[in-house]
Amino acid sequence: MSLLRQNRWQSIESLELLEGGKDYFPAIEAALMRAQKSIYLEVYIFSADDQAQKIAKLLADAALKGLDVKVIVDWFGSSPFQFEAELRQSGVQLQYYNPGWFGPFGFSRTHRKILVIDELEAYLGGVNICDDAKDSSGNPLNGLRWDLALRATGGIVEKVHATFLRQWQRLQPDSMHPKNILRRILEQELPWGNNHFLGLRHGTKSGLALVARDNLHHRRDIERASLKAIGQSKEEIWLVTPYFLPGRRLRRALIHAAQRGVAVNLLLGRDEFQMLNWSVPSLYSQLLKANITLYEYPNGLLHAKAMVVDRRWATLGSSNYDHFSFLLNHEANLIVRNHEVIKEIRCKIADQAVALANQVDPAIYDQRPIYQKLANWISYGFVRFALSIITAGTKDKALPSIRD
Repeated sequence: MSLLRQNRWQSIESLELLEGGKDYFPAIEAALMRAQKSIYLEVYIFSADDQAQKIAKLLADAALKGLDVKVIVDWFGSSPFQFEAELRQSGVQLQYYNPGWFGPFGFSRTHRKILVIDELEAYLGGVNICDDAKDSSGNPLNGLRWDLALRATGGIVEKVHATFLRQWQRLQPDSMHPKNILRRILEQELPWGNNHFLGLRHGTKSGLALVARDNLHHRRDIERASLKAIGQSKEEIWLVTPYFLPGRRLRRALIHAAQRGVAVNLLLGRDEFQMLNWSVPSLYSQLLKANITLYEYPNGLLHAKAMVVDRRWATLGSSNYDHFSFLLNHEANLIVRNHEVIKEIRCKIADQAVALANQVDPAIYDQRPIYQKLANWISYGFVRFALSIITAGTKDKALPSIRD
């Protein structure tokens, strides 16, 4: 039986929350410099700014010292990748995920942000390899990008390491040979049973689990874990995401939680893609009517993806709460139970919402001009139609019961 199918919950040796590039980059730079054996990095955006150049140099230096350095970058997210020649010449093993607009894996992208050092420490979250003050093209942002990541040690590192290697195997030239496809399915990619869908549990024992979605049998693991936790919530939910276009299941789960008396708070990104700015408000009416509190983040770029339930369950990683993350892209999240870092994540999200975001006023929302309501409705319909075409063929079987 594959490592990835055994003992999904791990005890927590150490777990540290990293806020933005100011915490993340000093931490990974130190890790890259002290690495002795191997460095495995998978990332969506590897930009061309000074911060990215510094990381590229550390990777190249490690490879020149004889370390096993493997890097996966998404072809679309990191195109054009400025450091390819430098890394390859130094001995870094580099793979592009899904080259081309429609590559061997269709339209899917690897949206994961994973770093594993010496099989001893793992970094996972929403932070790409780019400067917090610049976009992926190197242009200044209107404020800083706000993001979150986790650094973990202990048994969970072996899971993250195995997940990276599984992705690496998929990208090899012979990966699509029938015998290799069959081997991966039998050894690594059989679906989890319902008891693995990772909601809240009673008691005080802490635990840490990895959920990494792909487009074979783990297509809905992250969504199912979120639905499970929402369905079991009793007190409070904080959800932060840059892109919020969830399906009916998630919207209904949030609304039902609010109707049960759970305080549901959503911190949503704005101002990166105009089409989404016009589309997402079409969802506000049903959420506001259920007494869900909505915050819009107007300054800088909101990029964190996390949810905290009842201050004792949290998920944090690369997955947005939209169709691309739930149905198409390869994503990776950590799920935490009963650990002090959960309250820290909750406080970081709430602080951003109260201090920097704008709360949506239901009265003002209802008074929008008719042309704006019509534009929101048309934009939302267009985006949903486009997403249904792009994600065609990704439907999955019915979700299990929320009971854990």
